[in-house]
Amino acid sequence: MRIVLFFLFSLSCATMLGLPSSPGDTNKLIGVHHEWGKLKEVIVGIGDDLSYPGYNEAVSFFYEPEHIEGMKLYGGIDASEIDAEGVKETKAQIDNLARVLDSLGIIVHRSHRLAPEEMQYLEYIQKGSVFLYARDLILVIDTNVIETAISLPFGEKVRYALRPILLERLPGSNAKYVAMPAPSPVFNRDQIFLEGGDVLLNGYDIYVGISGNASTPEGAAWLQQYLGPEYRVHLVKMTPEFQHLDCVLSLVRPGLGIRCPDAFAGELPESIRDWEFIDVSREEAKRLAVNVMILDDKTVIIDKQHHRIGEELKKRGENVIEIPYDKVASWGGAFRCSHHPLVRESKID
Repeated sequence: MRIVLFFLFSLSCATMLGLPSSPGDTNKLIGVHHEWGKLKEVIVGIGDDLSYPGYNEAVSFFYEPEHIEGMKLYGGIDASEIDAEGVKETKAQIDNLARVLDSLGIIVHRSHRLAPEEMQYLEYIQKGSVFLYARDLILVIDTNVIETAISLPFGEKVRYALRPILLERLPGSNAKYVAMPAPSPVFNRDQIFLEGGDVLLNGYDIYVGISGNASTPEGAAWLQQYLGPEYRVHLVKMTPEFQHLDCVLSLVRPGLGIRCPDAFAGELPESIRDWEFIDVSREEAKRLAVNVMILDDKTVIIDKQHHRIGEELKKRGENVIEIPYDKVASWGGAFRCSHHPLVRESKID
């Protein structure tokens, strides 16, 4: 069982996320209730130490057959030795995202580089390292900061790129900091897996994607038990061709979202079933058109390659910022994958 730490702070404004009880508290509060709350503070990944994931038959269920051969050939090899220009462009794109957010007055923390011992974590099961994505290894729900349990061994080491930020930021805050039970090194599917990319927030309604590739029903059940009866954790069943829920569903503002209808193996939860959705094709979703970054209920960052989606958002009154992100997306995740909010301002009913 991982060490469980709790940092408790009594708030008189518990029903208001991200709004301090006095101006002096601004730099202490942690909290996220919705996908669209005004983004105030965030962790963004880095483009350093990229190496391709290695092949291990035990975790090969997720990968497309055409990727398996490349994993066998290049797993664990520094990506700059294979595509130096591509790695350079990838790093430039995620660094540009951090600069854009900083220019908008958002507090930006960047993932840390790891010690050599941390880089070797679980390499006996699966080699490789990608620190572009800050989303999956933590969850911030209300004032709960949860270190998650993910299903791909090579990605587990990302927690050590995020933990220094949390250990510096959370003491003295209102946050409750907890770690989920560690997965067995067998990494089979009958475990408590929960990944940030599968979890979307809508106040007391929490949606967890179940594709068979990442989060499990056991992980969703753990989250429900941890959050308590005030929350309603909904399973959203997906087709196995997609990894995470945020690849096929985005909640832009109350009543408006983006989705890939072909990605769902059943109806959406009733609480969002009647929303207006901008629909994307399976092909667009695989290029991560749904995986946008919501700055507030009126502003969205999208990859410039998905200009069509941007135009649809503009028709519905959204301000759209288009920046290039195709190189980052080629590693399997786009804007939402690349960041995890620590503070979003929004009310909860």
